[in-house]
Amino acid sequence: MSLQILLSGATGAVGQIIADLIAADEHAILSGRASREQFFEPDLEADVIIDFSHPDLLEQVLRFATRHRIPLVTGTTALGDALQARLVEASDFIPVCQAANFSLGMNLLVELARRAAAALGEAYDVEILDIHHRRKIDAPSGTALWLGQAVAAARGLDFAPSVVHDRSSSRQARRDAEIGLHAVRGGDVAGEHTVYFLGEGERVELTHRSTNRQVFARGALLAARRLPGRPPGLVDFAELVLQPR
Repeated sequence: MSLQILLSGATGAVGQIIADLIAADEHAILSGRASREQFFEPDLEADVIIDFSHPDLLEQVLRFATRHRIPLVTGTTALGDALQARLVEASDFIPVCQAANFSLGMNLLVELARRAAAALGEAYDVEILDIHHRRKIDAPSGTALWLGQAVAAARGLDFAPSVVHDRSSSRQARRDAEIGLHAVRGGDVAGEHTVYFLGEGERVELTHRSTNRQVFARGALLAARRLPGRPPGLVDFAELVLQPR
């Protein structure tokens, strides 16, 4: 039986790739599309929704998904606190897989960064660099924030007070419990993230590079295959796709 998929953000860069992958997959059907210009038809039926859109569109998608009890895979970033809370509320009724990055390799990097932060301890300073194409609006990226949160949790730090984005505004030495987040924007870079652990006499660098957006589209489609049938709740992407089945 073919998986029926509704695609939100169908005109975006990742959305178009997902649509192409679905079209080439004999076990999947694109049963509806939504963009900021045109939303889903009210009578559409589907097994799952994949959303790579804009916060304004995601708000509509959440209402549609909860009304029709359709599982949701979403990679939309830059959500405000209110919309994030709305997404968590939706997970009371449907399974929701939300991820800052749907690359399998990137999810592995987050786990490696978490382990390194715990193993190396406070003697190693942490700096995180993200590089993306010139059209990316949010900085730092959602993935860089996710990496920072993973490192902070591994070290028992509160994330927000620990983050430093700009060192030019104050002339003072680096604090011990800091996590630096830095963004570079230019060219056509699909996505690159490096976590630096800088100690006395050595440093460890963990890097993930995406050479195209297909890695995100393939990961989202894999999550969409495995999410239906799950009970309501927030489902971790890594748990969903990286664990042996």
